[in-house]
Amino acid sequence: MIKNHKPHKVKRTSGIPSFPKADKRLLGTWKSDRNRTFREWSWAKKLSPLKKKRFQAIFGKLEITYTRTKVISTLRHQKWAQTRRYVVAATDETSVAIVQYGRTEIKNRLRYDAENLKMVADLFGSKPDIQHIHFDKKHYWISLGNGRNREFFRKIRNRN
Repeated sequence: MIKNHKPHKVKRTSGIPSFPKADKRLLGTWKSDRNRTFREWSWAKKLSPLKKKRFQAIFGKLEITYTRTKVISTLRHQKWAQTRRYVVAATDETSVAIVQYGRTEIKNRLRYDAENLKMVADLFGSKPDIQHIHFDKKHYWISLGNGRNREFFRKIRNRN
């Protein structure tokens, strides 16, 4: 259970629940927590130590900032930032479901290789994407891949 969390009052209009536009638990900047993520990681049986090390090196760098209307993903070491709009679809005591939508906006788009930009467009595109975010003390986590693994993020800054 999340301390000091007051459940959102869900309004009902004609029996259909409506949710707040933002979840205060989410607002602020979160950073990928490599150590917490790999503490319980389920590895493929025949993965070489070198491939495992290379895969682990990907984590711990991503920062995600949630404002009331946008998700801003940043990789500072590569000077990469992308933004998408989102809405809260549902909340409960331990989680929030958001829907990211619209075109992915990339800061300084001209600095990047056209093939990499196309890959980002193919991955994220403008299709709506539902994400279920689970809160766990000072972290939140999301499921990755087939759902057997999850990535943890820890809050590094509260909302502005």
